[in-house]
Formats: sequence, structure tokens, C-alpha cells
Amino acid sequence: MEGPHHVWGTWWVIGRGPSIAVTRVRLHALAIISFLAGEWSRYVWGWRAAGLVAASLAVPALAWSAWRRELRPMFVMAASLASGILVGAAWAAWQPARPSAPPGARDVIAGQVQSVKVTHRRSEIVLAVRREGEDAHPCHYQALVFVERGARVDAGEWVEADGTFVASDRAPTAMDILSPLYLFDGRVRVLDRPQRFGQRVTAYMAARMEDVAPAGEREAILVALSMVFGNAPGSLPQGVSSDFLAAGVTHLLVASGSNVGFALDLAAIPWQTLFGRAFTRRRRVVYGAYALCAVWGFALLCGFQLAIFRAACGATYSIAAGMCGRRVHGYTVLWSSAWMAGVLDPADLLAPSMLMSLYASFAVCEAHALWHRIGLGRWVGRENARTSPLERARQMAASLARAFIAAAIIDAYMVPVLWWLFRQWTPYGALSTAVLEPAVEVLMPLIVLWSLMASLVHAWPWPPIAWCAEAMSRVGGAAMSAVLDFVHFVASWHGSLRSLAPLSFAGACALVLVLVAVAHVRVPQRRG
Repeated sequence: MEGPHHVWGTWWVIGRGPSIAVTRVRLHALAIISFLAGEWSRYVWGWRAAGLVAASLAVPALAWSAWRRELRPMFVMAASLASGILVGAAWAAWQPARPSAPPGARDVIAGQVQSVKVTHRRSEIVLAVRREGEDAHPCHYQALVFVERGARVDAGEWVEADGTFVASDRAPTAMDILSPLYLFDGRVRVLDRPQRFGQRVTAYMAARMEDVAPAGEREAILVALSMVFGNAPGSLPQGVSSDFLAAGVTHLLVASGSNVGFALDLAAIPWQTLFGRAFTRRRRVVYGAYALCAVWGFALLCGFQLAIFRAACGATYSIAAGMCGRRVHGYTVLWSSAWMAGVLDPADLLAPSMLMSLYASFAVCEAHALWHRIGLGRWVGRENARTSPLERARQMAASLARAFIAAAIIDAYMVPVLWWLFRQWTPYGALSTAVLEPAVEVLMPLIVLWSLMASLVHAWPWPPIAWCAEAMSRVGGAAMSAVLDFVHFVASWHGSLRSLAPLSFAGACALVLVLVAVAHVRVPQRRG
């Protein structure tokens, strides 16, 4: 199996030039990139952009294949590009990615409220539009709705807006190109829609946790559940959301792709306790079915948020390979999850949260590669082979150190992209993330045990279970209160929202390439 440093196809060795070779992983990556490029260009920007993408990919592929005298990459890329354009065309015909009405024409749109900003004159509502026109035909785009007066709406609600689209006169940014936001001026009314299954389950957990918690712990409970299942829009108090925004750690309130891995590891504990490891083929198949139920059950609880959905697709690919007795590379899982998510809904791949999720997965793979390259992975493996209490303590310390190092590497990779994409970056946000991300990883099992014990004591009020639930509630409440106090402390610093100057695209690429070079460069060792 190839190491992570073999994936991208080009690396520099001191004193040597670049080495390029066609491997299965690289060919797979090129095919998925071609597929997504064709799909995105046709679905969002139309046939002209699709032709430009096809030409920009086909010409280098032909030149490379002629130089290397290899026809397989050219055919694979051509087939992937063609299939991507066909899928994008089918989705564009079924769910257009832009309004059908021109600016100034009356239209009716309906969708789910993503966020609400209220000023003294009007409300600004970011709406994920899913229906348009009097006939409510399907669509898939984002709209910024300006409401002068009307019903009060909250994030997460489904609304219908009646008005006109407004032409924008400002220069588009990178966010506007990747995920266009159309302006709409009109009135809104709330639509009656039942809560999703996941929202009902998390609401039940919050109620049960409040039953066993001391008074005044509701904020801590809501933050704890948000860290595991994601923040249901509008569920957190405004003050808490503002503090997390000022501290630059709002991503901790969104269920990320790593939460799927956490759910899978948590589901493996009872299986291994009852049945042991799945060595035989039959046990692998049964465990694979069990793991798939755990992954997609967790995705259902999270309401199929974009990052969770993509991670569930990748986990499905990895679990299916495990059922066949094979192991797959991390980058192969990354590209396969993007391919599956793109086929199921190409519009969501252009959403900023999905793009950041894909890039964060790449950062995780890079952190894993660097961890093993510096030799710490082998040291942890040796510690795992020993069973004395002292060695187990060292093993736990090594695992904690690995979490901190991995979080630092991932944050380093995320900073250039966030700085360029959102045109802002605060040093306070980096500090808060470096401290809180490993802490959240440690707190997740505690939060799950807290919610399970609170639900169990409600169904079976046996005194020992009630004592355990109360103890877990006190420990969990104290831990989450400490998190909230730290976030509020950072948010109260002078200039916590003051960001540095925007970073250019070239600067972001340069910083990422420097990080990749540091992780993969090979320095020759002296002999003799």
C-alpha cells in the first residue's frame, strides 16, 4: 500500500527533480477531480463554462499522456469529465441553481431559513431556496431576503417569500463565485412543517439532561449537544452564539466530519466487548452492516448536515472495503466521498461548508502523514503492545499529545483557506481553536454518557442509576461551564473581532504549498 507521500504525484527530493508516476490512487484522484469539475461547471455556470473546463483539463492530459506514452489516464479523465457534465446537466434540468425570474420580476420562493439579522429598519434573512414560482418547481440556491415588515422568523423555520429579485451592483468575491447569493426583496410568511426526527431526539435529550442538572445549566446543555450533533438553527441563545463568533470558534458548534468517526468508534465499543474483533469473513460482513447502521443513524440524528453527509459517504466506502477484507487509502476515501456526494446532490458540493469539509479532510490526511513520517506512530504502536499500568498511562498521554499535534497541523492548513475565502482571520480565533478543539475531542464521550444516563434514569429511576446520572451531570455541567467561560473570556478581549488584512488567492496557495512541502520533503541523510 502506498504511503501518503505518494498520493499527489509530485514531490521534491533535495538534489533531484520532480518524480511523476501513474498509480491507482493518483489516477483515481484525477478522475474524481475531472468528474467534479465537469459537474460543477455545467450545473452552476452552464455549458460555456463546462466547455472551458473540458478544454483546460483535456489539453494538459493529452500533453502529459503523449509525453509519458500512457493512454489510460487520458481515457479515464475523458470518461470522468463526460459523466460529470451529464450528471450536472441532469441536475440542472431538475433543480436549477439560479432563479428563473429576472431581476425586477415578481416571484415566489420557499425554503429554510439559515440565519436572521435584525436591524432597526428591516430583517435580512439568508434563505436556502428549494421551491420557486407559483407552481413551486424544485430549485437549489441561496437568497438574501430583505423584509421591511412581516412575521418574525427564526433560523431553521421554513418560510415562503413573495417579492422581486434585486440586481447586485458590487464586485463578486470568491464566496459569490463558489456559492452565489441572490438578493430578494419582499414579505415572508412561516410555513407549518413538522420537526425532523433528529431535532425531536436532541430535544428529548436536552429535556432529560435538564431534569438531572442543577438549575441554570440549559446553555451548557445546548452547547454540549451542539458539539456532538450540530447546532440546530436558532436553538442556542444569542449571547452564546455571539461569544463563539467573537472568539472565532463557531465551527465547534457544527457537527463536522470527524464526528462521524467518533460515532463509529463509539459504536465499536459494545461490539468488541460482546463479540470481539471481526476476523472471519462472516463477522466482517455482519459488523459492516452494524457499522453502516451506526454511521447513517448518526447522520439521521444530525439532520444530514453537509459535512456529516459527506463523511458518511466516505465512511460507507471504507466500511464496504473492510467487508471485502481490504483497506483503502485516506485520500481514496476522500475522493470517493466527494464523488458520492456529488452524484447525490452536486449543488451542495459548492456550499462553503462542504468545500471546507473536503479541505479539512485533506488536512487530516496531511496530519496523519506527518505524524507517521516523524516516527511517533511507531512509538505509539510500541506503547500499545505493553499492558503495565505505567505504559498504559504513557499510551494515554501519547494519544492526547497526538490529538493536540493533529489539531495544530489541521488548523495550520485551515488558516490560509479561511483567511482567503472569508477575507478575515483573527489571531484570537486561532488561539481559541488550538485550546478548545482537543478539549472538545476529550469531552465528547462525557457528553454522550451524560445524555445516555439522563435518558436512562428517566425510563428507569433506580437510585444507583440516578446517582450516576447526577454525578455525570455535575461533571459535564462543570466542564461545559468552563468552556463557556473561556469563550466569553476570549470574546471580551479588546479587538477580538479585529481581523488581519485580507489574503490574496496567490498568498493562500503559497502558504498551503509551503505546508505541503514541509510535510513531504525528503532530506537525504549523510552516509559514512
